[in-house]
Amino acid sequence: MKNNKLRITVGRHSGFCFGVKRAYDLASMNSFDCEKLYMLGKLVHNDDVCSELKKKGIKEIKRLSDIKDGAIIFTAHGVGPDLYEKANRNGLRIIDTTCPKVMKAQRLAQNFAEKGFQVIIFGDKKHKEVKGIKKWSRDKAVIVKNIEEAKKIMLNKLKKYCLIAQTTQNVAEFKKVKDYLARELNKIIRESGANAKRMRVNNFACFNTICDSTDNRQKEIRKLAKTCDAVTVIGGRDSANTRRLFEIAKSLNPRSYLIENANQLKKSWFNDIGKLAITAGASTPDWVIEEVQKYISKK
Repeated sequence: MKNNKLRITVGRHSGFCFGVKRAYDLASMNSFDCEKLYMLGKLVHNDDVCSELKKKGIKEIKRLSDIKDGAIIFTAHGVGPDLYEKANRNGLRIIDTTCPKVMKAQRLAQNFAEKGFQVIIFGDKKHKEVKGIKKWSRDKAVIVKNIEEAKKIMLNKLKKYCLIAQTTQNVAEFKKVKDYLARELNKIIRESGANAKRMRVNNFACFNTICDSTDNRQKEIRKLAKTCDAVTVIGGRDSANTRRLFEIAKSLNPRSYLIENANQLKKSWFNDIGKLAITAGASTPDWVIEEVQKYISKK
């Protein structure tokens, strides 16, 4: 039975972020070239987007050694400096779609590692973006996914630390890690009897490299999850920012559902509700959001 009273609110901060749109446009534009075009891994963690790029003739590969000529697309998540060097040595044309926000985190990791800081990355160890950022730190960065792991770091008053974040991380959790590290370092310095003020300034640098788009989506879903009867989050299950949105929504509203596209919707989710919120990860295209909205509106 169709729910005629259902009101649907689509989050204002849904769908492609600036970095993903830029990456998709660059890949699509270069797909018109005659040369062989390859992509190192998935452009973004969204199967619908990857399927569209495949239709454009872009071949996905797992390793640079899989190709001998043509052009290589480095994806929005970014890669380490070693892959740029290898691509250049092999005579490949590089199409770099690394998100500018990710590139900022990479350069911070590089610069502070060169200055002798112990770089700490707040993020997921297995995520492609985090692996790339670590490479820029001379592969010496420490990665922590939460405050519990941050507490395991053996802090030393004689060392300098730089904290940065994976661009799609939870802002509130990043603040917890930052506050903990700052507090503990201050404590160690005070107990050592050193010039606390001077050492605090010199020994700890912190950069919130979480993307504004990620922050806005998380703030928005917190409000929508509290004011709507149910929430539908759209995005790839391998997408870090999509998973984060779903985790936040689920913590505030038990009737929160994670789907990749309209094919995964269930009618029973919407039979007895009045207000539904729809949001989508940064790698979810508009056409998928529109299909979901149309499907639900017809039920």
